Amino acid sequence: MSSIHFICKEDDHLHRVTDDGDYDSGNWFVTAADATALIGGMLFLHRTKADRSYFGGKIKSARPITNKAGSPCFVFRFTPSQEGRNARWRGTNHTRAWTSGVIGDDNQA
Repeated sequence: MSSIHFICKEDDHLHRVTDDGDYDSGNWFVTAADATALIGGMLFLHRTKADRSYFGGKIKSARPITNKAGSPCFVFRFTPSQEGRNARWRGTNHTRAWTSGVIGDDNQA
């Protein structure tokens, strides 16, 4: 299962959007191919790469948008799950990384 980790320090662009409890997390700069590949996978939100995820869940959809600066990006709709919490950061880990990039099999705790 594909997954992605993002730095989301202040819950920016994180909103509950359905009565069933789904959330949107967005304005993420990923390619259309990566966004499509992530559907059905997991999204993990972290305050920092050193911190375990504080929120996340299974991605239901990816919607392309244009942000206020006119740049194309994506909003992910996901269903929160316990599996989305307390996961360690995996993937790209250099100092300025704000995303892990798409990673494969995500059996982490």
